[in-house]
Amino acid sequence: MISKMILEKPREDSDVISKFRRFAMTNAKLWFCFGVAIMWFALSVNTAASQTLEWSPSENYDQGGQSSVAVHRSGLVLEAHQTPFGDRMWYHLGMLNGTSVTWGGSQRLPGAGAQNWPNVAITKEGYVIFVYSMGDFKRIGNLYYMVGRIDPNGGTDQSITWLTDELPIDAGFHSSIAINENGVILLAFESGSGGDGLYYRAGHLSNPAGGVYTILWDSGRYGIKYDEGINPHIALNDLDEVVEAHQVPSEQALLHYRRGTVSGGTINFEGSQRYDSDGSRPAVALLNSGLVVELHNVSHSADTGVYARTGTLSPSNPEIIEWSDSVRISDEDSIGIYPAVASNGSYAIGSWQISPGLYYSVATIP
Repeated sequence: MISKMILEKPREDSDVISKFRRFAMTNAKLWFCFGVAIMWFALSVNTAASQTLEWSPSENYDQGGQSSVAVHRSGLVLEAHQTPFGDRMWYHLGMLNGTSVTWGGSQRLPGAGAQNWPNVAITKEGYVIFVYSMGDFKRIGNLYYMVGRIDPNGGTDQSITWLTDELPIDAGFHSSIAINENGVILLAFESGSGGDGLYYRAGHLSNPAGGVYTILWDSGRYGIKYDEGINPHIALNDLDEVVEAHQVPSEQALLHYRRGTVSGGTINFEGSQRYDSDGSRPAVALLNSGLVVELHNVSHSADTGVYARTGTLSPSNPEIIEWSDSVRISDEDSIGIYPAVASNGSYAIGSWQISPGLYYSVATIP
């Protein structure tokens, strides 16, 4: 009996060890598959986020230059530009139809004098903010704005009803305006009156429900300097996240961006980051998903034109945007300059100048 027990004991141990090995191998396989799945998911998210959008073939919609564009979530597009002969501003209303736009007629923007560099924004209620520089040169540049209203669900044949006169903002040039659905207004601009650097203002419409349509600047009486550079463009989403891009004058062909958040009239900017070594005149749009749509010109004479890229706000580093490669929007538009871009979350629309014409292209947001 003793000898039989002695003989059977090793067999029991062997069974236990065998079961343990099978258990360990099964779990190791499960953990391996789980790890592969996580890696695949991370790679697929990163790849999708870094893909360049597919832009529609460009189409000519008017004559002029210095275009700016805004788009409402309804699909109504507002575009403003300067005439080919300068000093006068005009606008179009359009409606997105997939990756094309049905445009209404060109209409005159108000104001007098040497108007330059128009830029426009639309609130969710349909209030229009029109900003421009009075003066042909930076050293005499002064910024003004007007507020009007359109029906965001109306047609392209309507006109803006203007609710204010021309109102001064600050000495400045090459401005860029953005507004989100919380009513936060951001303005970035080059200094005017012989100054240097880039400045911003933050504010909101004073009391449109009560018939007061002026902008109340929460950032204070004067612009706040945030960097050195030229050609700034600022974007804002409904989470109060901010992306600003600009050209560095001392470096000529280098583009920089800054991420930030806005609160209480202050933009809390992170550090400046270079993202292109051969670019100029950047324009950016920022979606609630954290997707950034960017257009710019390239600088070397052999290959100018309008280029596009996308980026995503890094969740782990508040300073960083993870960018895709840039690609030319259209081979036919090799001399396009001064791009603008806007998005309503479903589509992005870009516009630019090929003297003396104005062109646009639309991309679907995945």
